[in-house]
Amino acid sequence: MQETTATRPIACLGEALVLVSPPESGASAATQLHLAGAEANVAAGLSAIGVPAAWIGRLGDDEYGARISGELRERGVDVSAVEIDSSRPTGHYAKHTETADDGERRTTSHYQRSGSAASAMGPEFLDRTAVTAVLSRAAVVHCSGITAALSDSCRALMYRLLSDRPGISGTVSFDVNWREQLWSDGDPGVVVDLANRADLVLVGADEALRVMGTDDPVALRSILPLPETIVVKDGAKRAVAVDRRSRTVEVPALRVDVVEPVGAGDAFAAGYLSGMVRGEDTETCLRRGHIGAAATLTVASDSAPPPPDALRDHMLTCSPRAWSTIVVSAAGFTPPGGR
Repeated sequence: MQETTATRPIACLGEALVLVSPPESGASAATQLHLAGAEANVAAGLSAIGVPAAWIGRLGDDEYGARISGELRERGVDVSAVEIDSSRPTGHYAKHTETADDGERRTTSHYQRSGSAASAMGPEFLDRTAVTAVLSRAAVVHCSGITAALSDSCRALMYRLLSDRPGISGTVSFDVNWREQLWSDGDPGVVVDLANRADLVLVGADEALRVMGTDDPVALRSILPLPETIVVKDGAKRAVAVDRRSRTVEVPALRVDVVEPVGAGDAFAAGYLSGMVRGEDTETCLRRGHIGAAATLTVASDSAPPPPDALRDHMLTCSPRAWSTIVVSAAGFTPPGGR
């Protein structure tokens, strides 16, 4: 299958972070710094699979900020709409992963993002010349509920972005990304309200249950009636897309030997959006999402290289039975078996 690349970029707006990992071995080993942050992960994932992407946000004038902007450039992401703040730091975090009693891998993240450069974004940020230039030419503007939790000014920015859509002619995509530790009052009402203003909503089944009281894709339509499409990612089970008429498309998740789960949702979003801008059907978009998520689940960092083009194309076009035979591990993807 010949891949066609969208000419208009997907613009991802939010906070980028540095993931600080301890040395892998030996006291003299260097601390590892990795690109992180939901929207930056999505932008990097899109670029890796051939879709033009831009990341929009603010960074501190520090080592972490330089690391983020440099790595995004290296990955082919447009950073022309990034603003540098000389008085506020770039956020960072560390994470610890262990196996829970039920056998699932669980990750605890420890953030240092209070007072970050990104938290100073406000509605006027959308009027910056470089920002409006990127937003105006974007096929999709992707954002998430995390940004709204960073500060009052960031919440106001998100309302303006999703309600007024200044200079935006493309689709607006919103990943719920509910993070209890970021919401001091624990009230998910703001995130639900913002989600209902988007065209496409991505939400994990577990967070849908916590935020909206149900993980049933059709029931979610009564809570979020306005978006064109809602995609519910049900972990290791499936992903379901439901439209305004409550018509559903379901694709089972791939079988994965999970190393670490953080970043898989962002990789799913990148995969799904890459299919959407190419005009592919919903089933193919969901398969692209699963492929991206599966690759990221097999690494300790927040993103992973995609599978080879030929293998990916085979997975996108194989039968449902063959799709069910694919197994993903740190060694890679096993080709679909059978027909």
